[in-house]
Amino acid sequence: MNDSKAIVNNSEGYFDRYYLLVAVGYCLAIALIFYPTVESMVAIWWRSETFTHGFLIAPIVIWLVWEKRKVLARLAPSPQYLAFIPTFIFGFLWLFGHVVAAAVVEQIALIGILLSGLWAILGTRVVWAIAFPLAFLFLAVPVGEGLIPALMEFTADFTVSLLKLSGIPVYREGLFFTLPTGNWSVVEGCSGVRYLIASVTLGCLFAYLSYQSLVKRGLFIAASFIVPIFANGLRAYMIVMIGHLSSMKLATGVDHLIYGWVFFGLVMFVLFAVGSIWREHELVSEDSSPTGHDAGTKPPTGAKPYISAALILLLVCIWPLTAYLIENQPSLKALASLEAPQGRAGWALDTSEAWQWRPVVHGVDGEVHQFYRRDGISVSIYVGQFLTQNQSKELINSQNVFVVQKSPHWRVTNRSSARLNLSGSEVVVDRAQIKGGGAHLLTLRWYRLGRQYTANPYMGKLWGGLAKLTFARRDGAYITMTTRVDEGIEVSLATLQGFIDAMLPGLEVQLDRVVGVGALGSEFE
Repeated sequence: MNDSKAIVNNSEGYFDRYYLLVAVGYCLAIALIFYPTVESMVAIWWRSETFTHGFLIAPIVIWLVWEKRKVLARLAPSPQYLAFIPTFIFGFLWLFGHVVAAAVVEQIALIGILLSGLWAILGTRVVWAIAFPLAFLFLAVPVGEGLIPALMEFTADFTVSLLKLSGIPVYREGLFFTLPTGNWSVVEGCSGVRYLIASVTLGCLFAYLSYQSLVKRGLFIAASFIVPIFANGLRAYMIVMIGHLSSMKLATGVDHLIYGWVFFGLVMFVLFAVGSIWREHELVSEDSSPTGHDAGTKPPTGAKPYISAALILLLVCIWPLTAYLIENQPSLKALASLEAPQGRAGWALDTSEAWQWRPVVHGVDGEVHQFYRRDGISVSIYVGQFLTQNQSKELINSQNVFVVQKSPHWRVTNRSSARLNLSGSEVVVDRAQIKGGGAHLLTLRWYRLGRQYTANPYMGKLWGGLAKLTFARRDGAYITMTTRVDEGIEVSLATLQGFIDAMLPGLEVQLDRVVGVGALGSEFE
């Protein structure tokens, strides 16, 4: 028999060994072509305890596929060229994630490229048989940090509500709350995102192994998502109560973390114990399924798996090459230094600093922090300008914040949004109240990309990506305007709107002057 058409002769079916070899070769080739993306995932697994489970995902997937070996042996793989469509879509998604420096988008797209390519090589029947093991690979992507702010807010709400129900007086400001026995705050470690990610990962695996019904699987996975959120709120309440009842002698140090993980382990045990009650023990034996033509399969045809693999690899190589061309566009050149706009409408430059706060912004190419004063009212402008952006220099990044975690001087006591008129357009901006150093501040934040304004990070990423893909203006700015809260929030907000109306045109001139104004709104080096 010709080796190129050898069949795994295990008396059960037709799975062509060369399909397996080509599939493995394809996976290795994808890992090499997109090595920087793979490396970024592994680096996060290595440095973040939240995502250490990523090292286990691939071995689990291999084991799950191995468990399906008898089913696979009876299936006839056949290239599926329709899979080129999702491969193309995931490739473009990877490119977009790359140009906007959104690592998580790159990583999700990479898994999509890998799986759709396997679909193209092995065919629908084979991939469907191992659909869950392959989909489980998406859990290797270190995603979930975007949930942290919402989880922190929920934890604070839940904890304070239970404290009030317990009859304990509590005063809350944002994520900070005070009890008669001491002060507490909800930080990132209290968000419960680690519990949530671990629970969902284990829940998906348990549901697949324990149930055959898609409804039961879906319900258990939903429970594995919902239960840890409420369990984390209960954990936070218990920690605060232990500290309160012990006059802050317990649950304020390392034991705080120990209690949390012990409680989480107990919750997971109960969740899986309850889930086991409805476990479907009587599964249809895979060995008893009919084989050969009776199973609706047929021996492999003369289709060459390496042809579809080669075509897929040629297709996916387009995206790293395009990314290289985009990255090597001529760099934006600063034609002048960024300066604060001159005072207008009675607002005069103030050389003194009415407060010491300013946002924390990393990787700027130029920045200005300037105070203005009119009729005894002080307002400050902060602008951080980015001429180019990459993974280490991002305008929209979770590390660019109002106040760093555990700051000894300042804290954010309230977060919301406000509608402003910016250059004739209504824009929803971020609004925050900040306290510290005897000052109560109201600050507004938004982003400028080219000549467009937004405070929505997703819209900002979209605009930034489109600018790079279309070789348009690529500069951006992080803008905050701040004043004291002396006569109420609405009065301070009106003050800031009047200040913006007067000063924003001058600020736009300064930002445009730095990059120059040409056909695309900028000049290149």
